[in-house]
Amino acid sequence: MNGYDFDDTIFRGNSMRRFSVFCTLRLPYLLLYLPVLLLAFLLRGLRIINKNIYLLLLEGFVVFVPHTEKFVVKFWDKNISRIKEWYLKQKRDNDIVVSATPLFVVGEACRRLGVRCIASDFSARGKLTGKHCHGKYKVKYFCAQTENAPLDSYYSDSFSDAPMWRYASKGYLVKGEKIIPMYENGEKISPN
Repeated sequence: MNGYDFDDTIFRGNSMRRFSVFCTLRLPYLLLYLPVLLLAFLLRGLRIINKNIYLLLLEGFVVFVPHTEKFVVKFWDKNISRIKEWYLKQKRDNDIVVSATPLFVVGEACRRLGVRCIASDFSARGKLTGKHCHGKYKVKYFCAQTENAPLDSYYSDSFSDAPMWRYASKGYLVKGEKIIPMYENGEKISPN
């Protein structure tokens, strides 16, 4: 089984950010949430709030989106084509996406791709169960939901996914369309 981060790894861009813009263009009153976003950026920049609270604030606009599930379906109707070609060429049925993006957003994309999804359990009503599926929590959620299944490879655009790279037999950094080996059998690979 191969594992993949979602945003900026197999998807071009940040799906939650794109979803918020998608919703705001259709529901202009969501612009009233902008001060909350600016405050979140400021507090995170000053290291006053942790990553979990920061993400909760960024994602909180969804409580003001009626029929969120319908918006998600329409969003993916327009954005599923942003899945990167290199991934589509190597995709397997037993692939698994492990993402910090809320499940209610990324789950629909994974359903369309026919792959399993583990993501932040953040509901469309703004409730988070546990911690965001980010950093070391990705490994915890992966192990809990797969009964410690072995992972052949894990691909991510972010160094915050080093715990997943170490867990997998091989870890790869994704930069655009370029794939760079980073870890093998839990050890960092020295650059040549």
